[in-house]
Amino acid sequence: MVSREHSGTLVDGEGTMRHDGKNDKAVQRQQAGAAPQGRSSGRDALQFALQGGNYDQQRQLVSPDGSTPAEQETADTEPSAKPKNGQVILSAKSGGSPFTRSFWQDLDVGHCWVDVVKPDGRRDSWGYTATDVYNFPVSQPWKSVEGEVLHPDGSRGATGTLSAAVDEDQLAKAESWGNAQGTKYNLFGLDGGHSCATFAKDFYEEASGQSAPTGMFGALIANPNSLSDAMNKHAEKNRDKDDDDVEGEASP
Repeated sequence: MVSREHSGTLVDGEGTMRHDGKNDKAVQRQQAGAAPQGRSSGRDALQFALQGGNYDQQRQLVSPDGSTPAEQETADTEPSAKPKNGQVILSAKSGGSPFTRSFWQDLDVGHCWVDVVKPDGRRDSWGYTATDVYNFPVSQPWKSVEGEVLHPDGSRGATGTLSAAVDEDQLAKAESWGNAQGTKYNLFGLDGGHSCATFAKDFYEEASGQSAPTGMFGALIANPNSLSDAMNKHAEKNRDKDDDDVEGEASP
């Protein structure tokens, strides 16, 4: 029996028509065009669909959440940011006035340190001090003496604080920095040495990546009095801003 082919349909000698799926597939390939071969990027696949693909092909190139393959590839390859579930708290306890005798003779200079809350909830603290405070040369306060990192510091009674959320990598970076500091203490942070104020301020900035506020005098010489005052003014400014935002939202 002889078969005849016509537009994708086979007709046998008795006049019976049979569908030829093979020819339909060939026609579909001709209509859609040749798809990109190999493992193409999401961008190439999307371009192909827009230029010649049918609706079903275009729909397959979009994920259920509406993102393109190129966006999915980027999301899969980019590392997710670590949660900032730790905290560093720059703390300062004001001392006496530098214009009083007790400030120099009794070293009533105050103190600065950093309180830490680790991502797992454990608490820690870091500070810096002269190794032999009682033999500090009060008549020559600018002189550098032997110093040491206090870890933990353990101080309490801050008169000013500033906190920042950090992740475990930021905290580890600051702790590594703290351990690497030398043994030179200088009350004014001069001569390549640290005072308690310069150490605490630098530790906070190393961890948070943010600059600590400074007063006019503190910008020249970091000290507990100026740092405490500057942090309190910073906190007050933020409170005023928050109050203004709340009032603005409440207005009709």
